[in-house]
Amino acid sequence: MIFAVETEEGSLTVFPTEGDAVAYCEGLDVEAATWLFWAADGSPLEAEFITPNKRGWFSVQSGTYRLVAASSEHHAHLVEALLEIARLEPTPLFQSLQQVREHLVQGCTSKSDEA
Repeated sequence: MIFAVETEEGSLTVFPTEGDAVAYCEGLDVEAATWLFWAADGSPLEAEFITPNKRGWFSVQSGTYRLVAASSEHHAHLVEALLEIARLEPTPLFQSLQQVREHLVQGCTSKSDEA
């Protein structure tokens, strides 16, 4: 599962797989920071471009990328970022932003219990 926020609208979308997220979020928009990504546990992800975006005089071509773990300075954990998110796009997995928060907090609690 991949969480992605469209930063202009402040909307959170939940994608079942990385492939779904990458297919939906154009490389040009990702490079422009229109999209931010998180892993299922809420840890930040960033795009690593395999093929760069191309800009010509008359055309642009979206590059290809994959999502990799981001440094802690890249952007906040999703639990923190939820405070700035305006809405959740419809998804069968979560009915509200509060349910997303509960999922993330439960995951963090489970990890600390295992330690």
